[in-house]
Amino acid sequence: MSQGVSNDEIIQSHYKIQAEKHKDSSTSTMEDIIIRQKELESIFSFFNLREVRVVASKVLEIGCGNGYTLQQLAEAYPHASFHGLDFSHDLLAIAEKRNISNGSFSQGDVRKLAFDDASVDVVYTERCLINLLSWEDQQKGLAEIHRVLKKGGFYFMVESFTDGFDNLNKARNELGLGSIPVAHHNLYFNKESFKEFVKPLFSIVNPSSLGNIENTALQSNFLSSHYFSARVLHPLLTKGDPNLKNTELVKFFSFLPPSGNYAPIQAHILQKKH
Repeated sequence: MSQGVSNDEIIQSHYKIQAEKHKDSSTSTMEDIIIRQKELESIFSFFNLREVRVVASKVLEIGCGNGYTLQQLAEAYPHASFHGLDFSHDLLAIAEKRNISNGSFSQGDVRKLAFDDASVDVVYTERCLINLLSWEDQQKGLAEIHRVLKKGGFYFMVESFTDGFDNLNKARNELGLGSIPVAHHNLYFNKESFKEFVKPLFSIVNPSSLGNIENTALQSNFLSSHYFSARVLHPLLTKGDPNLKNTELVKFFSFLPPSGNYAPIQAHILQKKH
């Protein structure tokens, strides 16, 4: 990017292209259909947890994009009220065309949410906070999510972390493959810094404590096996583009349960302490 372009302009420009390319498609912001499918499975698994269903009356999605995920959830949970917030005017213009009786949309910034304190039961994000291109801004976003959540409310985050990403590139390098760079519009969380910051604000909840015993979609590493097969084994066998997606080889291995820590995208359940 050229000098003088702000982080906010980088994000608006990137998602303007996404809006023009994908419109209202499920692949908007994520062209890997298996990642997209598994993310949705993870989000629905979270909302299916009994403890979440009990409290999820007012739900906020931050970074709702074109509204695809919110629409799926709103239709599945008609007694809950959903609101989608996004920074991109172009994606919101698509989302607002969706006919969702129990859903609404608005433009906003996670660093300064236009919601009252303790006014939301559940917040979820799907690759949203990684679009804040400084750790300081990411901390502001996390603090704002904490502020608007009710005590005991849940934040379900599907975001990217450096530990899984570093392991992925280590595996590639060991096999003679080059490292995959972080996209220009993303900043991945450092796990240690993240945990230290959220410790006084949230409890990081083990899904098993919420009755999730066998559902692997809620494991933090739910995408690890897919990333290993798609970004390590596939390019090793084909000598092809590491970003080549949705091939039959990769689809064949998509049934594998998650193993290891090779995915940057991870799922974490946070519950507001106070």
